[in-house]
Amino acid sequence: MAAVAATTLTMSFAACATRDDDAANDNEIVIGLVAPTSGFAADYGPEAAQGVELALDKFGSEAGGEKVSVVKVNEDVLDPSQTLERVKKLVESDGADVVVGPIFGSSQQAVSAYLDQQGVPMFTLLGGDVALAGGDGSGFIWPGADKKTAAPLGTYAAEELGYKKIATLGPDYAYGQNAIAGVADAFKSAGGEVSQQQWVPLGTTDMLQYATKLDQDVDALAMWLVPNDAAAFVREYRNLGIKVPLLMFQGVFDPTYQSIGDELSGEIGLNEYNHLLDYPENAAFTKAYDAKYHGIPNQTVAFAYTVTDIFLTGADETDGDTSVKALREELDGKVFDTVIGPASYDADGVAASNRTVVKAIKDGSRYEWEPVKTYENVGH
Repeated sequence: MAAVAATTLTMSFAACATRDDDAANDNEIVIGLVAPTSGFAADYGPEAAQGVELALDKFGSEAGGEKVSVVKVNEDVLDPSQTLERVKKLVESDGADVVVGPIFGSSQQAVSAYLDQQGVPMFTLLGGDVALAGGDGSGFIWPGADKKTAAPLGTYAAEELGYKKIATLGPDYAYGQNAIAGVADAFKSAGGEVSQQQWVPLGTTDMLQYATKLDQDVDALAMWLVPNDAAAFVREYRNLGIKVPLLMFQGVFDPTYQSIGDELSGEIGLNEYNHLLDYPENAAFTKAYDAKYHGIPNQTVAFAYTVTDIFLTGADETDGDTSVKALREELDGKVFDTVIGPASYDADGVAASNRTVVKAIKDGSRYEWEPVKTYENVGH
């Protein structure tokens, strides 16, 4: 059962959302969306909001016999302590029954102990450390544990491309470290060597230094950076005339990808989501997105939609009981038809789902990540 909630759907972001307690009622479920709307990661917030809104449209903003509303707060990517304070107010003032997000691992770690203590479920949408789930943890990790979600890229590089030695480049925070470790560990397990690893602090604007320092005596560079940083790095990389192939975890999200597509032609990536994936739920989702927003959804939109959809399905089945215990029991082992195919959460709240190796191509006027090979049930 929901605790307290806003009486209207709050669709604007604020540094800290507040609500008049006199407006509260016990017949409403409040979703707290925590995602950045400022700084280098500002695109994530509005994109996640679109996904949540589409899921609410699907359910008619109701679940378990109760109305559902959303309150949004800005995730401070560079200062997780600020995000924690905003989440506290989200729960204590706005009565959030569940948190969707945060996006970044450092923020997830900052808020997890508080949410565990409060018994408020945290549904991540772009990965998370397995330590956030299970036991007394409140985390539900989507689309899988960080160290496993990127592993197929390392496996594919060694077994399908025949690469023997790679370098890596990733952001210097929890999710980036874990994702790159997943690629590197899988590559080494398949007999490969990782000769160099470079880490980029959050907020870095000078990408030339990392391109310049690259060990070019490798078969490929396995990398992941947030879209704008990835674009900046690729431009410097190409300006230097470096020919080392790229292995791009998550590729580069739209709309950034459309601005640098020519510079990525032929490169290999690993998608957690791709609008071209041939699954019925993805077809329905992309159609709904185009009807409402007149475009093509990216991964952030798709996964915000997916975890909100799964949460609302669980809340429906539990008659509005949004406790961690009730949702764990309801979701455990249940197979969902999602935008990336069949997926499930285990008893600890960690998801397993499909990953797709892709190739950068141009299709007419658009740049696309063309599906090449799918690895199933990745993430536990």
